[in-house]
Amino acid sequence: MKLITCCSFKGGSGKTTALMGLCSALATSGKTVALFEADENRPLTRWKQNALKRDAWDPNCEVFVADEMPLLEAAYEDAESRKFDYALADTHGGSSELNNTIIASSNFLLVPTMLTPLDVDEALATYRYIIELLMGENLVIPTAILRQRVPVGRLTMSQTAVSEMLTALPLTEEPLHERDAFAAMKERGMLHLTIKKIDTDPSMRLGLRNLQAAMEELQQLCSFVCGALE
Repeated sequence: MKLITCCSFKGGSGKTTALMGLCSALATSGKTVALFEADENRPLTRWKQNALKRDAWDPNCEVFVADEMPLLEAAYEDAESRKFDYALADTHGGSSELNNTIIASSNFLLVPTMLTPLDVDEALATYRYIIELLMGENLVIPTAILRQRVPVGRLTMSQTAVSEMLTALPLTEEPLHERDAFAAMKERGMLHLTIKKIDTDPSMRLGLRNLQAAMEELQQLCSFVCGALE
């Protein structure tokens, strides 16, 4: 089982959205996915509940509450015994023994950020923390910055400057753009199943293209992460 972790010290960076999208992308290829919820606000639990109401939850995926060390250990052991292909961990904000354990146990680390000076400062602080932790533990774990909510059109001068600054760090090959499909996942459920349902409704064809564009971006992210794991 490969553990992929989304890390950010700042709330609202998009780490949970990235995790949800990555889960959908992995599920489309038939992979089984365990979701470790270390965020005490339980956004993944609510996501699953909303998805089940809309018949948009993949049975090959499961959420495990892991916001305390004993719960994390039990979740990992359970997921391994059930032979999940991947585990995706959603950390909580700030530094803690729980976050340190998740980071040090991961096979890949993803640090999401939006293109604002404040968000990038927080992403850099998170990235610096991760590197110092890994060096202290004598570990080498692939880590990349994920640019989130990037405008589909032209960037502002500030966004361009921030984006150019990030090129000095390891980045995912492509960003995730600002799309309604990503924002709606928390209510609608898993994106690939939402697409499947809408595809049978002729009145939703215009909205379908937007959902498919979002899914294509998630599949690119999935390919990048899986390539790094190999």
